[in-house]
Amino acid sequence: MQLMTRKSPAFLRKMRRRTQWALGILLACLAGVGPAWAGAHPQHGGTIVTVPGVGLGPPAAINGFNPLLISSAFDQQAAGLLYQPLVWITRRFRVNWRLSIAKTITIGPNHRSYTLILWRHWRWSDGTPVTTADIAYSYQMIKRLGPQFANFGVGGIPTEVADFEIQGPYRLRIVLKHPVNPRWFILNGLALLSPLPAQAWRHFTIPQLYDHLADPRFFRVVDGPFRLVSFTSGRSAVFGPNHRFTGPDRPYLHRLVLRFLHSPESLFFGLKTGKIQIADLPHKLFPGRASLTGLRTRTVGPVWGFNYLGFDYANPAMAFIHDRRVRVAMMHAISQRLLIRVQYYGQGLRDYGPIPPRPATYLSALARHLEAHGAYDPRLARSLLRKAGWRRGADGIREKHGRRLIFTLIIPPGQVRGPTLIKDMLAQVGVDMRLREQPFNEIVAMTQGPDATKWDALYLAWGLSAYPSARNIFGCGGANNLYHYCDAQMDKRLDAIPIATGKAAIYGYEDYFIKTEPILVLPGQRHVIEARQDIHGLRAAYSSIGGFNPQYLWISRGPQ
Repeated sequence: MQLMTRKSPAFLRKMRRRTQWALGILLACLAGVGPAWAGAHPQHGGTIVTVPGVGLGPPAAINGFNPLLISSAFDQQAAGLLYQPLVWITRRFRVNWRLSIAKTITIGPNHRSYTLILWRHWRWSDGTPVTTADIAYSYQMIKRLGPQFANFGVGGIPTEVADFEIQGPYRLRIVLKHPVNPRWFILNGLALLSPLPAQAWRHFTIPQLYDHLADPRFFRVVDGPFRLVSFTSGRSAVFGPNHRFTGPDRPYLHRLVLRFLHSPESLFFGLKTGKIQIADLPHKLFPGRASLTGLRTRTVGPVWGFNYLGFDYANPAMAFIHDRRVRVAMMHAISQRLLIRVQYYGQGLRDYGPIPPRPATYLSALARHLEAHGAYDPRLARSLLRKAGWRRGADGIREKHGRRLIFTLIIPPGQVRGPTLIKDMLAQVGVDMRLREQPFNEIVAMTQGPDATKWDALYLAWGLSAYPSARNIFGCGGANNLYHYCDAQMDKRLDAIPIATGKAAIYGYEDYFIKTEPILVLPGQRHVIEARQDIHGLRAAYSSIGGFNPQYLWISRGPQ
């Protein structure tokens, strides 16, 4: 069938409703290096009931499984159970070739050409081999989707590709328009090109793909360790082992159930009663931890991404945010140490830039200094606001040319504690931040598209690609730049990252971000995972940077 070149308003509305982006990219590929057991022998069978997003963030519903059409980390984690990555990226940002579809990647002498050789043992669940045709399908669909693909342009896919040549069923050559940093292209670009079943999907139009976004019958042909058994919208997703999986890490479980719970209280109650066997312990319920029995604990994170307070630069009511002094003042007004102590009960790390502090692979000297010493300085914050022309009014809120320093922060359900603390901190320096709780899907709908400028600020989180360039997020016109932020100096630094070797370009981008604060980065949180004592494999299943690999989970039977 031919691609529909003109989409109906109804289809566009459906697309917006179903698209998710918070926490976003490639977390399903950021995996562990493999199982590591001490003494006990893994056993097959059993069912584990858990929730989406363990070790990642507060749970949310899953809305789709097609890697081409989803971008929320929760959906990406679920899709990652069904489809094996072209390059399996470890928690140390290296490629595990044993678990990758690609066997080798040969880099040309000028860093423009990349020749991939695929392993020959990978098979789809219908018995057909995984070949370069399946990679070509993914690539061509990304081109057809354009900005509808959440990670369009990330790692130069497809924007920097000059030639995409299939040289055989297991050999593929990609030539780029310009020489690039190979590490950037492999970890970010090739990571997007995981094979998808061309023989099963190629006859579907884009609207039809959206129509089947969560249809288990559509996802019958998979090459990952799991298959989708059933999906009940708003309630649960059930997975079983892919019995025709040809990879080395076959699942031990008979069933994996992801229940869609939303409130911290229901999560805590599920752990206490045993209805949920693995979940994050909600930070707000840490004081009740002693009442949980028969559980083992593992602490992971923060995930490879950042929590943030972001602004809509295109909203005329937010014109004051274009002055970097106002943004930097707000950064200095926020005590991250207090947020970590009160909001996360000590389970967190300070973070002021676009690159997470753990692992410290890409941290500049400035980022390391701020993580160690903090940036809290209300006196400096007041000074910066005065220099920007904002004076205290009678009620303590600052004013300038008849405008008051007021904005509304939109927050997802159950996330009031941290923003309330931030509201009080900003009030101390004369900024009035008001809070409005809103369902997550409504937040998505109101922030999609270039004309979505009817909001002031958002309290969310974002995931990063393995090589942390962020042209799609902070570059002028970036595919995920929902803030409408544009800074020529930032673009210059972002554009240097793909072509520079070493870390100097990343450090330059990171330091410029910290000094200008286009968004306010907030502390990263560690996640305390509670699991029933007879469940093993947590270390391999839950990566410290957000990966989810339940094929390594198993349940022991009998005395321990």
